[in-house]
Formats: sequence, C-alpha cells, structure tokens
Amino acid sequence: MVRKTIDMSRLDKLKIDGEVVNYLVQWDNTLLLTAYDQNRTFVLTIDGEQLLIRERLKDVLSRFAQVNLIYP
Repeated sequence: MVRKTIDMSRLDKLKIDGEVVNYLVQWDNTLLLTAYDQNRTFVLTIDGEQLLIRERLKDVLSRFAQVNLIYP
C-alpha cells in the first residue's frame, strides 16, 4: 500500500484528478471533505482520488445529512 502525505496548507497546489458537478458523498467512499474555495468542495476518496465538487461545502454536507437521515 502506497501512502502519501497531503499538505492541507498547500491544497490549492495539489494535482486535482477531476472536477465534478454531482458527487454523492457517502460514508464508504470519502476520507476527507473541506472547502477548496468559496464555491467548491475538495474531496479525498478512499481510493486516493482528489476531486473538486462544484458546490459549496455547506450544501454538500447538507445533502449528505439528508441522504443519511442525520438531523441537527
């Protein structure tokens, strides 16, 4: 297994594998979610893919909560 360190302070310098409009964040496919900029969310998948979702982190998390029946 190859492990690689991601320096989150240099997130804007990472090689992004793709940018998507819709990506269903699930418990079993996601390691990390964080805001990339004001309108995009960075996702690190369990497979090591580094993706950008063209959606605000707040909206991605809200949809995740609805799908998984998580209520505040």
